[in-house]
Amino acid sequence: MSSYYDLDDILAESQKFSGSFKIDVNDVGFLMNATPKSKIQTKDKVELPFWLVKILAQIFISQDDENNPETLFSVERPEYLSKLATNYYKASPLHADLSVTSHFYKIVEKWCSFIDQPALVDTVFEMLVARVGKINDLSFNVSENHTRENSEFLMSLDAFEKELFKVSSEAYADSKSWLKSTSKM
Repeated sequence: MSSYYDLDDILAESQKFSGSFKIDVNDVGFLMNATPKSKIQTKDKVELPFWLVKILAQIFISQDDENNPETLFSVERPEYLSKLATNYYKASPLHADLSVTSHFYKIVEKWCSFIDQPALVDTVFEMLVARVGKINDLSFNVSENHTRENSEFLMSLDAFEKELFKVSSEAYADSKSWLKSTSKM
């Protein structure tokens, strides 16, 4: 569930996606850092924030085929959601570097609500479950965080996972101090 004031949601919505218009569009050159009166042609690739891509991809320019109407904007699947990347996530979820896209899970959530891809949802969910187990282990065993493998894993976390690690570490520290205080009674 997203919130109007959720900073992570706002940052995910501003993530840029590549695509192209399916017709020539006049007076929108500012989208390509050109003069505002410039024309974007069908062959031109543009990078637009997700919130704008989502709107443009819902504008239909023809409905010849009832099952497959043509939309104004064609969005490309980002590299980190490609078939190759999702196969890597399946094979090696703990080695995926999600820090490259800091709001990875929010972006995947938005992408999959925009373009129905149940296989991607399943893959990312399984990856999250595997990674959460490792995050939980590392937050409990702070002394193990300094190994090379664990340090690399911690550096590969996205914003959601970093927050999860922080909360989990604090919870373990609080429970440890509570146990110490109750044993003194």
